[in-house]
Amino acid sequence: MSNGLIAAIVFLATTATSVAFVSKTTDLFGRLGLVDQPGPRRVHKKPVPRGLGVAIFLAFLVGIAATYFLPVARQPAETERILLLVIGAAIIVGVMLVDDAISLGPGIKLVWQLVAAAVVVLPRLRSEDHGIVIGQINVPFLDTLTFPLVIAIGITFLWLVGMMNIMNWVDGLDGLAGSVTLVACTVLFIHTFWGPDDVPQFTISLLPLALGAAVLGFLPFNWHPARVIMGDAGAMFLGFVLGVISIIGGAKIATALLVLGLPLLDGIWVTVYRMLHGRSPAQADMGHLHHRLLKAGLSQPQVVVLVSGVSASFGALALLLPSRELKLVSLVLIGVVLLVMLVVLARRSGTVTDSETPGS
Repeated sequence: MSNGLIAAIVFLATTATSVAFVSKTTDLFGRLGLVDQPGPRRVHKKPVPRGLGVAIFLAFLVGIAATYFLPVARQPAETERILLLVIGAAIIVGVMLVDDAISLGPGIKLVWQLVAAAVVVLPRLRSEDHGIVIGQINVPFLDTLTFPLVIAIGITFLWLVGMMNIMNWVDGLDGLAGSVTLVACTVLFIHTFWGPDDVPQFTISLLPLALGAAVLGFLPFNWHPARVIMGDAGAMFLGFVLGVISIIGGAKIATALLVLGLPLLDGIWVTVYRMLHGRSPAQADMGHLHHRLLKAGLSQPQVVVLVSGVSASFGALALLLPSRELKLVSLVLIGVVLLVMLVVLARRSGTVTDSETPGS
């Protein structure tokens, strides 16, 4: 069986499973009362089932399981890393589903984010054959920078927790987090299926393929006007898995940074802005780029298409640019684009301080 046929089977099976899981769990969550109510802090106008990220997670598991029933050759260490990924993801989905139901505090959520990251990172203390860490980074204009184990572990914790919160910030409009994730998965799949320098990583490519397919089955239900909301259970799951996938099988962190550069820099901008104005970085507001675009007069679908389009454009650059130096230039360009957009929007709409509602 060819690699292309295997990938097609995984993609179709995962997408179909995602559609089925979302359809079934929507009514269930509604009956259980796990819904977002409309209000001044919400962008939707009627009660919407919340926490449907669990359906994306379950579909992703089905996609991963399917690869083990197909003729896919793997190294033992790879299977162990996939298992660690699944366990960490299950922790995030379970805890954040509770948060979607009863609103856990930011401190509690951070603790569980660290626990999930520890599941995939700390096994590296046993030996180099275990765990998932960022052991080295290719530094533009310099050489490959290799980290001592303790520093590598710390950087990986920061990367995974950061990715979870970035995707949670992105999940502010109908379809936005799912669309950005779908773009990231497409780019990571292309990067690993065909491989840089003609070195394919087929088994690794099945991970972003399964995640993207699970999101694709969810998106029609989440597109504006959304019938379901993924909630923190979905947004942080997506961030966690994207963070891990970008490390497994050779660091694709530069690619992930380019694809997610716009939401990443937006998150940094908002965090710094809050601190400079004497507010806690964890204090939510309506200062994110997608909220400002919405206030400027764009519709939710237009904002989603715009942000996803920018992510796709820089994702294409990540695939096409021949050197890491040019990729760094592209990341700087993202920052310039974001800065110009924020300045223009700030002048048009003024400072926004209303409460934000991620996941609505």
